[in-house]
Amino acid sequence: MKRIFITMLVLTAIVLTASAQKGLQINSIFGGTYGSDPNVTETMMSGEHRYLTSNGLTVMATFKGPASTYAKIVEPLVLADGAHATGRNVRYKNGKLYFAYFVLPSVTSGGKKINRYLYYLDNAANKGSNVMVLYFEGEIPQNLAATLIQSLIKSVK
Repeated sequence: MKRIFITMLVLTAIVLTASAQKGLQINSIFGGTYGSDPNVTETMMSGEHRYLTSNGLTVMATFKGPASTYAKIVEPLVLADGAHATGRNVRYKNGKLYFAYFVLPSVTSGGKKINRYLYYLDNAANKGSNVMVLYFEGEIPQNLAATLIQSLIKSVK
């Protein structure tokens, strides 16, 4: 009986996580799509991970890769997802997107309101070399999301 309960709990967690991310264009860059490139760093966490629960999150995904290769792939995906954002801060430099922060529409999962956030940075615009995407979701309120993004950027750089 205990095994059945644990199995059902795990399956429920997987379905809830998948439903919250459903329809996002950026999903195509996660899940090992570019894992064969040694210059790409990708992290995905979901469930009851200690870092996530301590920050009010249920899912977090990061992607970092050379801007010369990935900016042209990632930028349109980020902008497509950002087109439906309820809040945004977007900056261009020399006609190219170099910074975007989107508050995506929240979803309800398991009776809970899940807030979703998307951050994009193209460091090549500031003489860097990487493009970075951070996506996270959970019950974290918008006023704490910016603080979390700053701490995540420091750890991903």
